[in-house]
Amino acid sequence: MHDNGLDHTRSVIVLYGTETGTSQDFAEEIGRCLERLRFNTDVVGFESVNYNDLHGYTLAVFVIATTGQGDFPENARKFWTSLLRKRLSSTTLSGIEYALVGLGDSSYPKFNFAARKLEKRLGQLGATSIIESCEADEQDDEGTDGAVLAWLEQFRQAVVTRFPLGDGQQPIPNDVLLPSKWRLERKPTSAEDAGARGSSNGAELHSPATESFSSETFEATLMANDRVTPVDHFQDVRFMALKTPHTIKYSPGDAIAILPQNMPTDVRFLIERMNWQDVADIPIRLISTRRPSTSNSAHLATSPIFGRKDLTLRNLLTEYLDINAIPRRSFFGAIANYTTDDMHKERLLEFTDPQYLDEYYDYATRPRRSILEILQEFDSVHLPWAEVTNIFPPMRARQFSIASGGRLKHLDDGSTVFELLVAIVKYRTVIKRIREGVCTRYLAQLPVGTKLQVSLKTEGRFAKASDVAGMSHLLIGAGTGIAPLRALVHEKVAQYPVAGKTALIFGCRSAKADYFFGDEWAALQPASGSDEVPLDVITAFSRDQKNKIYIQDRIRERSDLVWEYLRQRHATIIVCGSSGQMPKAVRQALVDALVQQAQKRHAEGNSTAPARPTDSDDSDEDEAEERVESQEDAEKYLARLEKEGRYKQETWS
Repeated sequence: MHDNGLDHTRSVIVLYGTETGTSQDFAEEIGRCLERLRFNTDVVGFESVNYNDLHGYTLAVFVIATTGQGDFPENARKFWTSLLRKRLSSTTLSGIEYALVGLGDSSYPKFNFAARKLEKRLGQLGATSIIESCEADEQDDEGTDGAVLAWLEQFRQAVVTRFPLGDGQQPIPNDVLLPSKWRLERKPTSAEDAGARGSSNGAELHSPATESFSSETFEATLMANDRVTPVDHFQDVRFMALKTPHTIKYSPGDAIAILPQNMPTDVRFLIERMNWQDVADIPIRLISTRRPSTSNSAHLATSPIFGRKDLTLRNLLTEYLDINAIPRRSFFGAIANYTTDDMHKERLLEFTDPQYLDEYYDYATRPRRSILEILQEFDSVHLPWAEVTNIFPPMRARQFSIASGGRLKHLDDGSTVFELLVAIVKYRTVIKRIREGVCTRYLAQLPVGTKLQVSLKTEGRFAKASDVAGMSHLLIGAGTGIAPLRALVHEKVAQYPVAGKTALIFGCRSAKADYFFGDEWAALQPASGSDEVPLDVITAFSRDQKNKIYIQDRIRERSDLVWEYLRQRHATIIVCGSSGQMPKAVRQALVDALVQQAQKRHAEGNSTAPARPTDSDDSDEDEAEERVESQEDAEKYLARLEKEGRYKQETWS
């Protein structure tokens, strides 16, 4: 058992809410900072605690990402909901001192909303902040790292001031390796295990985080895996269909999460590179190296992997650890401890230093260097297999928006179908190397009939399937962003003629290459004088003519349609596509379109107030009186639609 000189009367819990792992990585970095200040630390996901557990700690730190439409990550929702109980009072969290880090993306309208809501509620319940909260932005030049690292130094000083070290105590130096809280070991035989029971310092534990994932998953069979773009097109896009015999209800905007596996060739390379051949296929187990007394709550001890009975190093590396990830800064610090080459060690530690953040980005993030490639280049690094769960990040499920809705969701026998539109990630980096997405590379090679463990995710849900009746929608999508919009269109088709009217503005490169579901849209558009489902489709094929045409150009061209849907039909806007500039450009185009129509109507002598909605019996008197004549008016109007849930966006990196 390690003795790291911690003062067990000084305790901290660092909670993370995450979908991608970024919050967890920052939480662990904060935990290491506090451990060096002689705090006993628990770094765990929100799902592992309830609010009463906070009273057992000197300090609580929250690291929370914002997802979807200003939502909490899935693993933080139960904790958040528990804070909203009416029976809680202004003294429920009295005596709790905390710090908070929010991770967000300013290309989303509700930037860092989860962190802001959590901070407000903590204050209402009596908790006290020891430092101004950090709001990090993925769109910043230095990503979220820059803001978090700057805040971390201020946080460290605040902690030292508020909780000074005892007489004669000093912080643990940065060059001293902190002891691991987890390690792998050979799994003893039954006889050995019986003899060792009661005398071992370690304890085999299961992972609550993984077990909860397991309890939500179900088996689905791959029914289709078809390329829908031409072979000569730059991107391989697949139409995939999964089927489960169970009847499962889902709605537009829901997603399917799939846990990928690493390729056997990559796993074999790593095992050989580290000389792990002798232990690769023997039974192993994960154990805690901490005394029970060092944690305030035994149930807080979690690990990133299953407590799997037939665990081996090979299947651990194949199924549970992301050995092809683009490494975070903490990875370089971890592997620097396992090289005897001074030059390599110095270089690795530079990548962890905040003042060399640009070098880290230039080396790892921008060229998308993988963990395996880095271990090739720093060939003096030799990792102990017992520490791999402390070094490699956990494999995380990837989410894909469901493209099916309405009558496409279920077969006559009651089984459920999930249709997906998946872009296979493969590209050449700035250093001319081919990169492939871990999950899509795995999915691309799966044959029809493959059984997969998947789970249903509802955080991106636009509306319940039963709620779309009577609603009009202005749908704006680019590329594979059409998937959830297709689900909504088919949901409305199934409810026709009750469903309100829909306009779809779709952008892609070419009508012949990536106009996904184009035949369906043609079939759904009403013929002249017919009573077919009302669907307006406007396309922007950027490469089919000399001058590129984008979605935002079509929005401005069809300002009359924008005005009709927003001001007369009271439609809900849904924007789906890549994050970054696309949603910002769309929003500005909507502002311009509204102003253009307002000016046109003013010039013609018409009121800029909207007429009574044509497809609803209910009019919104406030909206009817709200004028939109300037850019400022239009921006305020769209902001109000966001607040009302009538402007939604689903984007991804």
